[in-house]
Amino acid sequence: MTFKNIKILHEDKDLIVLDKPSNLTVHPGAGKNTGTLVDFLTQKYGKNLSNLSGIDRPGIVHRLDKDTSGLLIVAKNNNVHNLLQEKFKKKEINRLYLAVVWGLMEKSSGKFSMNIGRNPKNRKKFSIFKNEGKSAITNYKVKRIFSNVASLIECKLFTGRTHQIRVHLSSAGNSIIGDKKYGKKKTKLLKNIVDKSIINYITSFKRQALHAYYLSFIHPIKNINIEVNSKLPSDFNDLINKLKLI
Repeated sequence: MTFKNIKILHEDKDLIVLDKPSNLTVHPGAGKNTGTLVDFLTQKYGKNLSNLSGIDRPGIVHRLDKDTSGLLIVAKNNNVHNLLQEKFKKKEINRLYLAVVWGLMEKSSGKFSMNIGRNPKNRKKFSIFKNEGKSAITNYKVKRIFSNVASLIECKLFTGRTHQIRVHLSSAGNSIIGDKKYGKKKTKLLKNIVDKSIINYITSFKRQALHAYYLSFIHPIKNINIEVNSKLPSDFNDLINKLKLI
């Protein structure tokens, strides 16, 4: 497997910020042992990565889902790994995502603060819980609406639970377009669209339309601000352009 679509957007002797394409698993796991981001990292950096997350996850401080694209921080040594983990715990790393969701959000901006835990009936999925699970907080802001069909929203993470944004948006009835695990195709919203090619593009979108586009934090060693932006991937951009035609 080639890794030509992975882009290094910031690098110094302590850490890396890279741009992960969709359809790339971050680290080995159930049913996926090769062709991961970890393979790219070990090929490029060898042993010059932290090992606090285990031998099969060198450098990995946090993760993105396989079909979520965007920015990821990688630690080159254990000291920086620890310091970055502390920053995540203290909510000192600013993470912004863009998502295209079905329909209209109830409000133009808001906050999801609902516990998330594994679904007892399907251990590969996560669900909202009232008393169980772990605290999960996501702020959102509507950036653009496309008739009543879809909305482009910005999400800010304050916690980093697995599938957090996807679960929160699905719980609100605004699942992410292309999300096969937590969403359903809301074809009723498309009934007034005349151009069938637009309908086909939206309903056949191959992955969840979720992109981690912005990161900022104070460098744990240099004590300077690191700010990184990621351009929208071509498929995400094409989806927005199709929706603009509605």
